[in-house]
Amino acid sequence: MSLLNQSQRAQFSDALTRVGGDEEILIALAEMAAEDAPPMLDQLQGQVQAEQWGAVAQTAHALKGLLSAFETGPPVEELQPLIDAARSSQGEAAHAVFGDLRPSLQSLVGQVRRLTESTESPSVDRLRKL
Repeated sequence: MSLLNQSQRAQFSDALTRVGGDEEILIALAEMAAEDAPPMLDQLQGQVQAEQWGAVAQTAHALKGLLSAFETGPPVEELQPLIDAARSSQGEAAHAVFGDLRPSLQSLVGQVRRLTESTESPSVDRLRKL
């Protein structure tokens, strides 16, 4: 029996491929991302506002890694220009990129969260045991 509905399987088909078709693992990853990504986005917002470019680069890179299980194209790939701008202290570019990118990242996080809400989600402990 599938844990995901047909729409979710279609939307996250590449992500399912990355986890070998194991819906339980995808949902466990979604649980972690749904918990970790919102505070990371808030942290990134604060770092951009404070112009802490080293921290921006690190947090954006970590967020890219966290979300890349679900999407490798936009908006996740669009974190790279933010990382690059932060690493080279291009503040104006970093502000602009993050301002444009945040809504689509929040949308992706919402979609990932819905993976956990529509199922009897497995425990994250199962993933940690692998």
